[in-house]
Amino acid sequence: MRNNLFNNLNQVLSSNNRVSSVDVWRGLAIISVVLFHFNNTLPYGSLGVDLFFVISGLLVGGILTKPFLNGEKIGFFNFFVRRGFKIWPSYYTFIILGTIIALLTYNSQNSSQIIPFTDFKRYLLFYQNYTGLPYHWSFDHVWSLCVEEHFYILLPLMFIVLKLIKANWKGLLVSLLILIMLGFMFKILMLYFTNGKDTYSATHNRIDALAWGVLLNLIIFQFSSSIKKFKNIFLVFITGLLGFIASIALDVYSDSIFYHKVVLHSIIPFFFFLMILGTYYYDFSKLKPLRVLGYYSYNWYLWHPVFVVIITQNIGAGFYGLIIYLLTSFIVGVFFTLIIEEPALRMRKLYLTMYKRH
Repeated sequence: MRNNLFNNLNQVLSSNNRVSSVDVWRGLAIISVVLFHFNNTLPYGSLGVDLFFVISGLLVGGILTKPFLNGEKIGFFNFFVRRGFKIWPSYYTFIILGTIIALLTYNSQNSSQIIPFTDFKRYLLFYQNYTGLPYHWSFDHVWSLCVEEHFYILLPLMFIVLKLIKANWKGLLVSLLILIMLGFMFKILMLYFTNGKDTYSATHNRIDALAWGVLLNLIIFQFSSSIKKFKNIFLVFITGLLGFIASIALDVYSDSIFYHKVVLHSIIPFFFFLMILGTYYYDFSKLKPLRVLGYYSYNWYLWHPVFVVIITQNIGAGFYGLIIYLLTSFIVGVFFTLIIEEPALRMRKLYLTMYKRH
């Protein structure tokens, strides 16, 4: 069984459809978030969510950009269901089974972190990121999944409209730049014109990070040969890395609320955009540990906060607790990838095959 697991994983990672650099970036994103949530072990590790958004935009953008530029039909229902096979089975398994596990394992001090039955609706229908209180920390990280679900509705609609007005790649480029600017403007409006001043989790505040990913896909699709020929493309990565470091340093040493709540999460996705662009065509196939983390990242992301609570309340938040937390949460992520995510993806493949026949 173990050999079959490794063989299947090797097959997936060596597939022609996978880009090793994207796997590595996804691996870096998940490990940063997982470390951050355990007693802030990695400060600013929450920026891994911004990286996930850019990667998500890159990948889902590819599903729409290619048919759009090739003059093919944009199927809204097909796109949405295709993403649903990826997101919904693991998500609902986590929400329901995770709640049961929390009820059985959390002590009274952590009982407020469990979703009560009366509060399930906003989690099940993906609008938790617009509701605020009451907070249930070990489940509230799904705000990012709410953002992505909303984006999966908005993005194909944008492509359909662009197709109706017979826009070309330049029209798509302008539309994505407008989305990026809107994300920045929405953060300003939320900071200065709302009581909550929350610029973090609402979809309209994060639309720019996802748009950067779609823009990245457009640039790679439209100018792939030029990017491959550009000898100094790694300097694009260096520029992004230096900008990323400088952005964090400025946030550490600055007391500006505007910078922290508006600027930081607006420019960080841009620097991720540069770093991914600068490394996209590099062969990172030998960085298998990071690629494996990236492959199991979705279910690991879903489940890890529950184990933050379980481990810290029973073992503590020290070094041993951290190691046990990393191992346990990762194993659980692998388990649910194997029994939930992979079968759902096989069903998706069958659905897509049937869809093409019709």
